[in-house]
Amino acid sequence: MRSLRRYLVTVLIALFTLISFVAALQSYKQSAIRAEALFDQDLQVLASSLSQQYQAGSQQELGLALQVWQKGELVYRSALAPETSMSEAEGFSEHNFAGKRWRVFRQTPTDLLTVIVAQPLKQRQQLADEVITASIYPVVLSLPLQALLIWLVVSKALSPIKRFSAQLSSKKANDLSPVELDQVPAELDQMLKTTNQLFARLADAFEREKRFASDVAHELRTPLSVLQVNLHNASQQWQRSGISDPEGSMLALQAGVERMSALIEQIMLLNRTNPEHFQARTEQLDLAGLCRQVVADWYPQIDSKQQQIELLGLEHLSLKGDAFALRLLVSNLVGNASKYSAVGGSIQLELSIEQSNEQQQAILVVQDNGPGIAPEEYTRVFDRFYRVGGDRHQSGTIGSGLGLAIVRDIVVLHQGRISLGASDFSSGLKVTVELPL
Repeated sequence: MRSLRRYLVTVLIALFTLISFVAALQSYKQSAIRAEALFDQDLQVLASSLSQQYQAGSQQELGLALQVWQKGELVYRSALAPETSMSEAEGFSEHNFAGKRWRVFRQTPTDLLTVIVAQPLKQRQQLADEVITASIYPVVLSLPLQALLIWLVVSKALSPIKRFSAQLSSKKANDLSPVELDQVPAELDQMLKTTNQLFARLADAFEREKRFASDVAHELRTPLSVLQVNLHNASQQWQRSGISDPEGSMLALQAGVERMSALIEQIMLLNRTNPEHFQARTEQLDLAGLCRQVVADWYPQIDSKQQQIELLGLEHLSLKGDAFALRLLVSNLVGNASKYSAVGGSIQLELSIEQSNEQQQAILVVQDNGPGIAPEEYTRVFDRFYRVGGDRHQSGTIGSGLGLAIVRDIVVLHQGRISLGASDFSSGLKVTVELPL
């Protein structure tokens, strides 16, 4: 198991050393070439000076000025040297002649012989610039190569972190399986172990919650079923025996048992549609056809209350989703509209498609002419077990406060949105559900 820190330090030091060595070697070669050219030029000047000393008219322009004085007389001068002495001071000095600034060196080895050599300052500066440029040029050229190599090395070193992040990003909400990586570096090993341990604890917690809700609801079903049967038998016996129930105790007891049974069913549905637990089986389905099936299921109750229901908009609306969850969503909305609307009320469903943020959305609107909900309650009615007015709802309808919570979970499961508003009727509630196609 390698370490990212050790890998980066080792590889980068090796790369910098190699590139610096190559750049220094190239600088050395360029400087050596320039120095060799300078030494060759000195040899040419020396040869030219000796040639001119013995052959008149063979002077060459080689960039240096040379004078030789003997007993105060000029016995030799190069082509660039003037006839007068270029310097009267021993050693190095600077003087102007021939329209240039010169660096002059005067040496008097004996009382009878004086040698004076001069070189243009501009030529010296050009030479220095060339030598410096030759030294720096390979280093400057190596910088892009160093940057590229650093980028490649760092990218390779951080690739396990990138793969780790990609696996986490691609996980679905209900996927709590461990993250597996090959060749995990030391710095990432502890993070990977901690993340997998967290996933394991979350999976256990969700499983316990799921089992608890399911087991409780299942265990309550049996005694409730027995209680319902006994209540029915007792009611029949009372009727055969002519026992009256002026206070409606038996009816109240039956209503309470029915409410408890409905609550248990809602709890089981809520647990099943929770996005953290739900294993969605997405498929291409017709939302309009699904709405027609739900209307048919609820029609006996709607007809018993002499209510009117209509389905407007698109006759076919294809989208990807879980058939069970979406049917439950529509059923809860239609059921609420029927339950909370008065006898002879109206219910309306409408399907359409809208363009939103470069994506098409399926729009389902369910509205009624019931009592509606106050705007300040719009957000609270999605809370579990919350009912407007509590158990004393003005409609007198018995409910558990879980219907809209289930609807919201299904909308979240399908990455959609849900909003509430005032109905287009004179009163009532409008529920708008947006689902991506």
